[in-house]
Amino acid sequence: MESIQQRFERLQNAMNAIVSHDPEHSFTELIDDKRALFKGFKMIYSTNHLDGNFAKSSLKSIEDECPVLKKYFYGNGLLFFSDELYDKTWIHGEIKIPLDYSLSLDSNAAERFRAWEDGKDLDKSIHDFEKLVRFIKDGEGNGFNFDYSFFLIENYFDSMKENNHRPFNTIRALKRFDHLNYDMNNFDVTKPIFYEDRAVAGQRAIETLHAFHSSPEILKFQERRMLLYIVLLKAVILRQNIKTTLAEKISELVLFCLNDLGKFPKTELYFAWKLLKYGKQLRFFDPVSQISKKTLKKIKGMSWDIFALRYQETLASKGDFGEFFIPFFASFDNRFVELAQACPIRAVLLDEKGKNVITIQLDELEFQTELNTSIEPEVHKMLLDTELKLKRMNTNLSNDTLVELALSLEFELEAYC
Repeated sequence: MESIQQRFERLQNAMNAIVSHDPEHSFTELIDDKRALFKGFKMIYSTNHLDGNFAKSSLKSIEDECPVLKKYFYGNGLLFFSDELYDKTWIHGEIKIPLDYSLSLDSNAAERFRAWEDGKDLDKSIHDFEKLVRFIKDGEGNGFNFDYSFFLIENYFDSMKENNHRPFNTIRALKRFDHLNYDMNNFDVTKPIFYEDRAVAGQRAIETLHAFHSSPEILKFQERRMLLYIVLLKAVILRQNIKTTLAEKISELVLFCLNDLGKFPKTELYFAWKLLKYGKQLRFFDPVSQISKKTLKKIKGMSWDIFALRYQETLASKGDFGEFFIPFFASFDNRFVELAQACPIRAVLLDEKGKNVITIQLDELEFQTELNTSIEPEVHKMLLDTELKLKRMNTNLSNDTLVELALSLEFELEAYC
């Protein structure tokens, strides 16, 4: 009988197998020799080579049809693995699987629905907006699941302010969109007609906002975003010290996470490493290239952009209507494109039984190599201890603790302004 620790170790070893597998080599080579290692796990694997008989999906065709959609994964297509799929593939050859697509909106996309529902002119973005509307209604045969929970998470605190009606008006517009009078052949995007009036949609919007405001899960998302913000803040501060090497900065950042946060947030550390090593080369990090009084606001905005990517990880771990859940993001802002290009995602490894999800970046091997060579041997030993890993994963930091730590780092950063 496999223990919790043993299963978690096997999941880590499966991740390492993916990391060390050359992206140019076939998916079959990855799975065939390590069948026992992946037993009981599921995987969504991104590639530019849709090889073999494995169940697959084209991402490129979806993006070509609707340019506003931003894919979560780096490659042109996806391959899928589970025990059941693997066995069926061997018996029947190429098979099809039920895929559940989900579309999330960032704030600028969500607020275009508000402006459109209010009769305002969308000007140059109207054609792309029409493609988005049509794709939601018609895409991939039956339309896309339409998810605006990220907008609610991002506007969680603003929506509680008495005089800020923008979040409510946006949700009301999105509720009315559920009841759009839509016909593929006769639809005129400049003259939308809704079956539901504003009063009824407004009541539904109030109910939705109330549910989100009282949801413990939404608070957890706020805390996860705050953790990401703190790690980015610390990385920006470390970046100002031109006398220390990249390895020294990474080592200090890891110790900060372990000592001050009691966690080893691998994904957050990945984004911080990307900033520290490639910040001058990647457009996404331009807003923090020089420190000014506006830097804190820019880091907060950047943390929300990255958290949008992390939220897609949460969606990818679901499978309510199919075996696999494929997230897309709708944005009229190029920052998300720049982020996806800067931090390409190669695979998502899921252990539903152990309730663990691991995101694997395309340059994960480079990141892990530099991480391992930067930290001291005793720290490395501590990170490899499975029992300590599980303990860190279960460490929960209160929002008050995170806010206090963020304020301390903000004060430290202001010294560079």
